[in-house]
Amino acid sequence: MLYYIQNTNAGYLGNSIFFWALNSNGYTAKLENAQKFTYEEAKSICKGDPNKNKAWPVDYIDNNKGTTRVTDSQYLERENIIDFNNQ
Repeated sequence: MLYYIQNTNAGYLGNSIFFWALNSNGYTAKLENAQKFTYEEAKSICKGDPNKNKAWPVDYIDNNKGTTRVTDSQYLERENIIDFNNQ
């Protein structure tokens, strides 16, 4: 079984939690950018401070009804909005 590691100190993005990112590259709310850890790796990371790092089974998160695809507004360009009032 594989695990995502949530870092509670990283906070939230809306209601989304942050997981350790691939290759120790910070934290991410995007599952495609989240690192998957083995049981032993997850145990090593989470042991000692369970309030900071939490291990979640990958299958549970990937198949959870709370897991959704979202749009990050910082990458949207306003000129792509269709203004129906000016047509």
